Amino acid sequence: MVGSMGSNSSSWPKIFLGIYILSILSSAAGQYVFTENDEDRLYKDMMKYYVKSSRPVLVSNSTGFNVDLVFSNPRLELLETSTDTMTISFYHLMTWQDARLQWNVSEYGNLKTIRVPPDSIWMPEMEVFNVSPFHPSSTMVSNVLVSSTGFVTYMPTKTISFYCPLDLSKFPYDTQTCVLKMGPWTYSSLHQNITYHGKTEPQNIFVEEPGYSTGAHPQWTIDKMVAFIQHTKYQCCPDSYVNLAVNITVSRVASYYRLALVGPSVFLAILIPVVFLLPPDQTSRTNYGMLLLMTMTVMLIVFQEAVPFDHATIPVIVVFYFAIFVLQFFSILCCVLTGNLRHRGARRKPLPAWLGSLCIQSRGLRRCLCLDSNFPVFQEPDTPMNIRLLEESQDLAQDTGLDNVDIAVTEEHFRDVANNTKIMAGKVIRESTYEKLARDWQEVGRCLDRIFFLLFLLLIIIVALSTVL
Repeated sequence: MVGSMGSNSSSWPKIFLGIYILSILSSAAGQYVFTENDEDRLYKDMMKYYVKSSRPVLVSNSTGFNVDLVFSNPRLELLETSTDTMTISFYHLMTWQDARLQWNVSEYGNLKTIRVPPDSIWMPEMEVFNVSPFHPSSTMVSNVLVSSTGFVTYMPTKTISFYCPLDLSKFPYDTQTCVLKMGPWTYSSLHQNITYHGKTEPQNIFVEEPGYSTGAHPQWTIDKMVAFIQHTKYQCCPDSYVNLAVNITVSRVASYYRLALVGPSVFLAILIPVVFLLPPDQTSRTNYGMLLLMTMTVMLIVFQEAVPFDHATIPVIVVFYFAIFVLQFFSILCCVLTGNLRHRGARRKPLPAWLGSLCIQSRGLRRCLCLDSNFPVFQEPDTPMNIRLLEESQDLAQDTGLDNVDIAVTEEHFRDVANNTKIMAGKVIRESTYEKLARDWQEVGRCLDRIFFLLFLLLIIIVALSTVL
C-alpha cells in the first residue's frame, strides 16, 4: 500500500512538466499565427490619424481637387411610361488623389497597392439630382484600390432610377432622350471638381450593339450615350457647382406593335370606304359597319393594355384610331342616307330636277365616277297618247267609207273604245313612269355611293398622311 502511494507521488512531477511544455508550445504557436504582416501594419499606420469625413487634401483651404468619372457597360433595366422613370445599371469608375494615403514602399515590404473598404476612407460626394422615388437605386459595393502614390480607384456597380419625361406622340416608333444628372451636392467646383475620362468636353460612351449585348432590354435599345460636364451658378452661392450630365437616347423595338396595332389599324381604315361598294342592301351594309365599329373598340382595348392612358402626351396612333372611328360612324350614316334615297322611288316621290341633272344627265361626272353611260332617258309622263289614239280612230273611220252609217251610233261606239283605250294607256303610262322614277332614284343612290366611296377614301389618305407627317 505504501509502495503504491510512493510510485504515484513520483509520477506527479512528470505530469506537471508535460503540462508546462504544452503551454509553452501553444503560446509559441499563437504568436506565430497572429504575427502582423506588412499589409496589416500599413493599414494600421494609414488609418491611425485618418479622418474620413474631411477632404483628402493636406491644406484645408486648397482648391483644384478633382474626381474623374467613367461609365462602362451600360444596360437599360427599365423604362416605365406610367411614372416617366428610367432605370439603368453601369460600372461607375471613380478615381482621385488622396494625399493622406501615401507611403514609402520600402518600409512596407515593397507593397505598392492595398485594398480597403469604402467606408473606411473619404469617398467623393456624388448624388443623383433627378432621382426617381418610384424605384429604389442600389450600389454593389466593392473594395477601394489605393496605390502608394495616393491614387485611389473605386468602381462599384450602380443601378440608378431617375426621372425622364417621355414623349409618346410617335408611339410605337418613338425615340426617347433621357438626361441623368449627378454630382456633388455640397461641394462647389473649387473644392470638388469633376471631369469625365480626364476631359471636360462632351464624350461618347461606348454602347454594345443589341445583338452582342447579353442583357439587352426586350422593348428598348440604347442608341447613344453622351457625357458632358456642366457648371451652374446659383444666386445663393458665389461659387459655381459642377455636375455630370449623361444624355441617353433609346428607341423602342416596334416589331410587336407593328403587327398588333399599326397593321390592323391600316386594314380597318381601308375597309371603311369598301362599304359603299357592297350591294345596295341596307341591312348588310349596316351590319358591316357595326362589325367594323366593334373591331375598332376591341383594338382600342388592346391599345390600352400597351400604353397607359394617363400619360400627358397622346400618341398619334390614338388620334388615328379616333379619326377612323369617326369616319366609320359617318359612313354608316351615309349608307342609311343612300338606302333611303333608293326607296324613295318605291314611295313614288318625285326626283328633283337638279339631282337628276347632276347624277344622271351629267356625262362628265359619270365618267369621273367610272359609271356606265347607259343611263335612263327622261320622257315626259303627260304625253297625250289618248288624244292621238282618238284622232287615229277617227281617221280610221273616215278611211273605211262608213259615211252612210248612222254617225251617232258609230261615234258612240268609237267614244267607248277611245275611253277604254285612254284608261289602259293611262295605266301603262303610269306604271312606266313609276318604273322610270324608281330606276332614277336607284341611279342617284348608285352615283352617291360612288361619290361617298371616293370622298371617304380621300379622307382616310389625308388622315393617314397627317398622322405620319
